[in-house]
Amino acid sequence: MDSVGIVIARRPPSESAFEFELEGDAAPGDFVEVPVEAGALVARVVRVRVENQYLAEAGVVRELRLGLRLPSAAALASAEVRVAKAEALGIVSGGSVLPPIQAPSPGSRVYRAAPETLRSLLGLAEGGVKLGRLWRHGLEVELDPERLFRHHAAVLGSTGSGKSYTCGVLAEEALERGLSVVVLDFHGEYSALGERYRTRVVRANQVKLEPGAVSPDAIADATEMTDVQRDLLYLAFDEAEGPTLGDVERAAGRVAERYGFKRETLLAVLRRLRMLRAQRVFTGEGEPLFLSVGEAVVVDLGLGMPGGVTRALAGAIAWWLFEGRRAGEQPPFLLIADEAHRLLPQGERAFSKTALRLVAREGRKFAASLVVASQRVVGLDKDVLSQCGTKIALRMDSPTDLAMLKPLLGKHARLLPRLPTGVALVAGVAVGYPVLVEVRRRRTSHGGSGSPLFAR
Repeated sequence: MDSVGIVIARRPPSESAFEFELEGDAAPGDFVEVPVEAGALVARVVRVRVENQYLAEAGVVRELRLGLRLPSAAALASAEVRVAKAEALGIVSGGSVLPPIQAPSPGSRVYRAAPETLRSLLGLAEGGVKLGRLWRHGLEVELDPERLFRHHAAVLGSTGSGKSYTCGVLAEEALERGLSVVVLDFHGEYSALGERYRTRVVRANQVKLEPGAVSPDAIADATEMTDVQRDLLYLAFDEAEGPTLGDVERAAGRVAERYGFKRETLLAVLRRLRMLRAQRVFTGEGEPLFLSVGEAVVVDLGLGMPGGVTRALAGAIAWWLFEGRRAGEQPPFLLIADEAHRLLPQGERAFSKTALRLVAREGRKFAASLVVASQRVVGLDKDVLSQCGTKIALRMDSPTDLAMLKPLLGKHARLLPRLPTGVALVAGVAVGYPVLVEVRRRRTSHGGSGSPLFAR
């Protein structure tokens, strides 16, 4: 192993932190290990500072003004030392990870953490999900697919940080394992999965969805009904003799007369239902969304329709998939919701939020996994975000978003504004400790680069 320094005792080492003088290369975020009696004490470098005994006190400028000479450049260079502070994470012994219960002895050699030590510490799984490589280390980060997918994940980052690219990597890894993948795609970024995997691209309004197969909330949201109009619609759903919009319309007339709804309310509901029929939404026409094992289905949400209609369609598709999975009619699947803040608006009523909350809360029991991706953490439903066991956070510099992430990522959230594109802080159930990962290259093309602004 490469020695990077020696433990010093200016501040006595403890079981939780120690300092060492550097003799090699180390930077904040790097993992190091020190041999102790119980095994290998693994620590993370949190700070590196440069000291010089000749320049330890202020007043250098004043001395120069008085004509006093500084030591030579060679003398200054020879007196310079670099001191790193490291926080202990655990003791690895025989593949097991123990709490950091033993302090390193002053004078002990500090080594760059060995790959096998890090695999044990981080709980990496051989043959697992290949997300990328440990930044500044090169160790391949392979995550346990059960912990990553079954407990859901959130991919967060500002525009251009590599968020959708990372979702594409997760989709590829799920497909490699024979999992069905459904992507709710607003910008046409995922159709290239078809370069390597069986892939269908369907427009959301061409998915076969009948009113009787989804909640009436989807219809109400799509048409922006008032509370009174919703009441009439719910009663009409209960009364309808069939699953089509026409059945619901006829039932609405009967219900309105029986319960004394105003004529204006009935006409408003009928007008909204006919608008859906004109747009061929929730008419029962189109392609049934039955999944095949190991197949990707990219649902195109870039329809040019009102936002309420698009959200209702996305919610209805998520609802339909989950209920099909619960009934054993759909295979295990991974649902990726990109631009999730549009489907999971914080503080707003939306059927898409109801449906995705259902997947987030109940999906673990039925092998229905969820990945949500967003650049607006503040605008994202906190209930679903809290259900995501793994957070994959890329570069983000919005103070409000960072403040929202701090309770989830702790002190590591301060790293996010300075991360290079494609480097992610991964934390949660899929890793033993938060780590920086350089996300691997896609096996298929990425459709999110956009068109050039200037002609070449």
